[in-house]
Amino acid sequence: MAERKFERKTILDPAVADLLIGMEQRQTEAQMPRKERERISRERAKIQSRRDQRATYDLPPSIRESIRDLAEDLRLPASQLVTLALARFLSDYTNGIIELGKYKQPSRSPRYDWNLVFPESMYPKKRKVKGSD
Repeated sequence: MAERKFERKTILDPAVADLLIGMEQRQTEAQMPRKERERISRERAKIQSRRDQRATYDLPPSIRESIRDLAEDLRLPASQLVTLALARFLSDYTNGIIELGKYKQPSRSPRYDWNLVFPESMYPKKRKVKGSD
């Protein structure tokens, strides 16, 4: 019977692992040409400056596709279209034009009391591609 070799697995604390990865990245960057390091630094600064403007929301695929298609058709950034839509919604809600009560259903989540459930008729329909009949 073959003899088993037992080896001890090294388990790193996630914080230590992140620190080591960061050190490796800095070391790799230190070996890059100066122009490349400056370019990476500018990209990081740009990403950091936009962080407070970014948000992530779960959207149905049909809405995401419709926004993307409309943005392409109008040759506008999708984020600006969504900003307009959300600003209009907030204004309409504040002015009592939109009533959310008819969409509310109790939530099973301990974090939320309600979920909004929308009828299929609210979602955009798939657009037909031009020339495909």
